[in-house]
Amino acid sequence: LRGLGREDRLWRDLASPDLPQRIADAEPEERVIPADEPRLDRIAHAFALVVDAKSTFTYHHSDRVADAAVAIGKTMGLSAGEQLRLRRAGLLHDIGKLAVPNRILDKPDRLDDAEWAIVKKHPFYTYEILERVPVFSEFALDASAHHERMDGKGYHRGLTGNELSRDARILA
Repeated sequence: LRGLGREDRLWRDLASPDLPQRIADAEPEERVIPADEPRLDRIAHAFALVVDAKSTFTYHHSDRVADAAVAIGKTMGLSAGEQLRLRRAGLLHDIGKLAVPNRILDKPDRLDDAEWAIVKKHPFYTYEILERVPVFSEFALDASAHHERMDGKGYHRGLTGNELSRDARILA
């Protein structure tokens, strides 16, 4: 690895604060795939399948949450755009479960306090993940509120119904 000392350009370039933008700029134009609406729906659904496949107890859970949220939205007279947002939030609401070990998710017995504390963090991780993806960040708070309760006894923030947005209440 001669020639790769700290003074070399490679190390300076890797430490550059604009490295992510420089990498993006280097992407060949013909390889850039636009994230149109149908593609975003496929991405959300693909992540939902991955999350639901993580545990035997969650088979198609994300699809069911998304379907229920859209049905509530329709009953409330929400626009097609608002229903689409609810669908994506419903599909991605449990993405934070990817941070929960399977030994906890699939435990056949009652969870102990430490295990339950780990499970209760998954909505926080949902927020952290969705917030980093610009197109999904618009519903990160709503999706991460899926275990909140109208009486404030839910988790992860313990918010009441009055503190939740309309979409967060639908997902909860």
